[in-house]
Amino acid sequence: MTSPSIASPWPRIITLWLLGVLAAAQFAKMSVIAPLMQEQGHLTLSQLGWLISLLEVGGGLFGFVAGLALARSGVRRFLLAGLAILAATSLMETLTTDITLLFAARAVEGLGYLLVVIAAPTAISAIAHDDTRPRALALWSTFVPVGIALGAAVTGAVLPSFGVRGIMGLWTVLIVLGGLGIARMPIGAAPRHRLKLPKVSAWCSTFGFGLYTVFISALTMLLPSFLIERSGASLSTAALIAALASLASLPGAGAAIWSMREGVMPARRSAILAVVALLATVPLILALYHGAGMALALRGALAVVAVMVSGLVPPVMFARLPQQAGAASPDDPRIATANGLVTQFGAGGALVGPPLGGWIVARWGWEAVGIGASGTLLAMLAMILLAESLAGRREKAGSVALR
Repeated sequence: MTSPSIASPWPRIITLWLLGVLAAAQFAKMSVIAPLMQEQGHLTLSQLGWLISLLEVGGGLFGFVAGLALARSGVRRFLLAGLAILAATSLMETLTTDITLLFAARAVEGLGYLLVVIAAPTAISAIAHDDTRPRALALWSTFVPVGIALGAAVTGAVLPSFGVRGIMGLWTVLIVLGGLGIARMPIGAAPRHRLKLPKVSAWCSTFGFGLYTVFISALTMLLPSFLIERSGASLSTAALIAALASLASLPGAGAAIWSMREGVMPARRSAILAVVALLATVPLILALYHGAGMALALRGALAVVAVMVSGLVPPVMFARLPQQAGAASPDDPRIATANGLVTQFGAGGALVGPPLGGWIVARWGWEAVGIGASGTLLAMLAMILLAESLAGRREKAGSVALR
């Protein structure tokens, strides 16, 4: 147990989580201003799609390599470098009128995003106490939906007054302030470690997380088109339901954090929760995509509940990652490398999910998307159970306690 004399790590944990939220908000800033960008820059819909998704390219290409480099370079350097890149590229997006430079800036911005989202959870794992670490990492798992919601809200609220260049400049200022906020914040020592690969269980778990991002990105990104086509929803109503579905993972995350109130999340409990949540999600998904004639309200409710129930699982996966990686201490380099794997597979899944879902619709129809999504959830469950089986054996042997 943590001694009462030791200062609470939660202020620093919340600060690091907010940095992740700030980084994830850069997704939404571009998607909200996309119609104006299309009008002012004469961009096609395909170009707009790439402009939005380029933020994931850094993670999809270099996540694992960045995790290895983090173990050698240290968390603070990665965080400050990532925020500096985000600020510089956001400033370039503010000033440039050249489409080529805009795309180049967005691609480099993805590298800044990558550095932040690998370094921040690694720092959280290092500074959290033993009884707070699972909950802290579960909280970290919510940074993307919260960041996208916040980014959309802030950008949409000030865009009429600030314009495109003004909103880009505002985000630049906010990122700089975030960097100043952590410049002197104690986030633990940064020893240089020799490279260590995480255990096989972490590879299985992070691949399972990649499958989840394939599922959730295909579901939420294609949901407006599906609701318009199958239930006759208006564009605004379909967008609202999709937004509610995206945020529905937050109650699941809250429930997962509550389940860790004792400060532990053993392998057996994690496996049971995954079985219950993912098997319960499958019939919801199959019902969602079943045939025509279903009321819009019912389809929307099915989508929201499916995301909410399946959303119980990712926070637990993040909470379990240090144990699955085989970490023997809070600053074990295998944690950084495992976070790189999470980013690699997660970004890859987010890039693959929407176009894969679109291809399935074009070839076999919407019902096939439900079958494919269900199969993805079952494959994810298999990966989690394999990861927890491997990690559970080590836990019984007492080799993965972080002390």
